[in-house]
Amino acid sequence: MSENERKKRAGFTLIEVSIVSVLLGVLVMGAMTFFTTQKKNASINSQIIDVQQSSRLLGDLLEHDLRHAGLMVPEPAAFCAVDRLNAPDTLFVSDAGAINTIDERRHDLAGRVTGGATNIATGSQVLSLDTLVLEFASPDPAYDTDANGAADSDFQVGAGVIVADAGNPERGTACGTVDAVSAGSNQITITIAGSALAAIATGSNNVDLVAIPAHVYEINGDSQLLRNGATVADDIEDLQIAVFLDDDQDRVVDAGEYRGDGVGADFDPSAEDLSTARIIRTNLLIRTRLEDPENNGGRYQSSENRAAGTVSDGYRRRLYTSTVLLRNIGSRVPSS
Repeated sequence: MSENERKKRAGFTLIEVSIVSVLLGVLVMGAMTFFTTQKKNASINSQIIDVQQSSRLLGDLLEHDLRHAGLMVPEPAAFCAVDRLNAPDTLFVSDAGAINTIDERRHDLAGRVTGGATNIATGSQVLSLDTLVLEFASPDPAYDTDANGAADSDFQVGAGVIVADAGNPERGTACGTVDAVSAGSNQITITIAGSALAAIATGSNNVDLVAIPAHVYEINGDSQLLRNGATVADDIEDLQIAVFLDDDQDRVVDAGEYRGDGVGADFDPSAEDLSTARIIRTNLLIRTRLEDPENNGGRYQSSENRAAGTVSDGYRRRLYTSTVLLRNIGSRVPSS
């Protein structure tokens, strides 16, 4: 056998096999790194898209309720809120869905507080009302609060309640949640959050204490946005509000007439005449489901009167801001 024939039958040398193995390893490692990076980027992009879609859907829901705030109810009871510096705010908006507006002509629909009550205290209490059904002409209230098969109240357990003095709106507004409804005795058990509605001298003040069913928006400790106690969305870190009150009723946004925006005073509904409210600005801070370790700029964002975070946690966030003109408030206030 010739020398050339022996070389042809010898195959690859160890060095050649080693070089090929190293090159294949480099190619495989590169391909794996590429696909891993692509998969991670696709996951992050998918989460960002989810955040953007959630912000639009939640914004639409919140804006829908705010645009109907004050519909056919006393103006100072159109909305209410608990404004916080170091935690999410809680927003209460009058429940337009509880009112059947067919053939309804009145614009002061409410459950009047009876028994001579003139003030509302913080904490749990029972309110006796002249009616649990706001409409004076309609026979069909919206909710079956005691699950007996008959719609018997406009107030829902777990939803909100707004209490104000329709005769003296400058007294302020209180708000809380409905714990129980007694259709037979026209009573609701409520827990007032935030500031109370202070006592007022009776007599010439024409006290007209009213209770209005409301939607309540809040964020729990699991970063879930709740509406009337039911989870609407996950991964919602913050809800902050600011309110424009036309204090001098000149129909101009003057300096210092915003409340809760970190520039003017904080918003305390118990100290404000909410019949002068004209605009509500809401801010929802939404984050991705999972953190991105390579996102060094991920931190809690500032909003209204709540400061931004200082520690990066990798989450990607979107701040959805909406400004709504309160079209059902102010139309009954004569211009100066």
